[in-house]
Amino acid sequence: MKDTKLIAKNRDLQGSSNSRRLRKAGSLPCVVYGEGKEASAIQIETHAFEQLLHHHATETLITEIALEGAGEIQVLVKDVQRHPVSGDIIHVDLLKIVAGQAIQVDILVELIGEAAGVKEGGVIEQVMHSISIECLPKDLIESIEVEISEMGIGDVLCISDLNLGSKYRTQVEEDAIVVSVVEPRAEEEPEEEVAEEVEGAEPEVISEKKADDEAAE
Repeated sequence: MKDTKLIAKNRDLQGSSNSRRLRKAGSLPCVVYGEGKEASAIQIETHAFEQLLHHHATETLITEIALEGAGEIQVLVKDVQRHPVSGDIIHVDLLKIVAGQAIQVDILVELIGEAAGVKEGGVIEQVMHSISIECLPKDLIESIEVEISEMGIGDVLCISDLNLGSKYRTQVEEDAIVVSVVEPRAEEEPEEEVAEEVEGAEPEVISEKKADDEAAE
């Protein structure tokens, strides 16, 4: 499915109060930057942008916008800011794409299959849910698929095991662990309180002790 082109307008008024009014009117405040130029404040229709995200597995994607005064430009959705409570989109950062110039993005890690070790009682530990890579815009992918079916208990997959190819340069260490299968954690049993018994000890009789004290006086 081809993405619908986003219509973008320049945004003269900035600030939090103006951004709130813009969102209430059905538009998203955005900034577009790149090519060594100063960032420009723009606005796009909220519903159109939400529909764009709906048809993609990740928010890291390249799309086209028609910006007044600048024509049609390709942009990378670099950052989508959401309200901490409602989850509504409140701001978007867009990076201008330059043909032949590499971009740095975080790509989603998708685990494929069920690990053999899980069937034996092991537990999957996914250390990395996304991987920072550098690639050309034309080679951008939505996710990195990691096959885990053959992984047994104690097995690990590192960055070097992914075989991403020459198109993608990772920005993390080659020996960094992506996913592992570990032994199930044993449940800790509550410690039982054991009363300590002292052999030969007898409870003190207050009346007897008092009588002994009086006799000694």
